[in-house]
Amino acid sequence: MSIRSGQLRVLALISTVGCLAAGCTAQPQNPNAIEQGEAIKRLDYRLQQLESRIDSGTTERPDQGDKTPPGPVKSLTLRLGTVDDRLRIYWEDGTTTNLPCTEEQNTWVCG
Repeated sequence: MSIRSGQLRVLALISTVGCLAAGCTAQPQNPNAIEQGEAIKRLDYRLQQLESRIDSGTTERPDQGDKTPPGPVKSLTLRLGTVDDRLRIYWEDGTTTNLPCTEEQNTWVCG
């Protein structure tokens, strides 16, 4: 059985159309690429916010309430093995802060 030249042309045309159709289909996007793109957009937005704060000259400090006095720490003392295990912070302005301490899995935790 021999293929005629007309049949060969039709076969070639069908093959070409099939290849073109397969190459033109949209590939599904990688979900990680979308997440990375969104993360980059969020970082860019945050960077713009920080740059605008720097340009405006405002140096807002978050409200720390009365937990931490302004200024440097003068000294620290750690009391363990007593009724009231604690870390005491002596601030340069004369105030003190006591942080209770507990032992958890052979590690002392204060705060």
